[in-house]
Amino acid sequence: MTLSNSQITQLGDRLRGGEFSEADLAMLDEFRQTFTEIDELAYQLIQRTLASTPGWTGTKRKRKTQQSIVDKLRRQPKLRLPQMQDIAGCRIVIQGGTLAADALSSLLMGAFETLQWQVERKERHAHGYKATHIIAKSGQKFYEIQLRTYAQDIWANLVESLSDEKNTLKYGGNDQEQALMIQLHFLAERFALIDQHAHVVPFEGYQQQLEEAIRHVFTH
Repeated sequence: MTLSNSQITQLGDRLRGGEFSEADLAMLDEFRQTFTEIDELAYQLIQRTLASTPGWTGTKRKRKTQQSIVDKLRRQPKLRLPQMQDIAGCRIVIQGGTLAADALSSLLMGAFETLQWQVERKERHAHGYKATHIIAKSGQKFYEIQLRTYAQDIWANLVESLSDEKNTLKYGGNDQEQALMIQLHFLAERFALIDQHAHVVPFEGYQQQLEEAIRHVFTH
């Protein structure tokens, strides 16, 4: 069965409101599966582009889970499910800082534009999180590339390791979590400064600066 935009929008409204059935979850899974083709096409294009590009540490494919979709709809009341841009995507971690991220971002955008995809670059800064997101669109489907510097990936993984199952650390939490998040925000700013100059020091020196920043933030 082909789902219309109207059906998908109404499904999103039910998921956001909390009054949904097993049939709605089955429909959501069916909608998620419609991203399989764009996922494969985009990821293969990315792999071909990266094959001749040094300085990245790896890629990881992502497909948003049912629960993640529901959580995002509830956090963003005006978001329509058909317009959610990160149901399918991948994450690329760069072995470097801001300059390397800018260069790879331009390379990837050019690769998609050559094949007539619509492409948009966004700088994501939220709750201390920083990264470059490239949104590629083919037809009515979106594909999101998260492009992280080495420092940004360390920061995101640190937050993940400190978060509980409900992920309250990033989105509020108790007094202790809020105090911890203040430290993490400060660390993100320190990392951003280090990223700006990462290209002028050896990678080992860049890593050492990040380690020193972590020690400074959490021991003062």
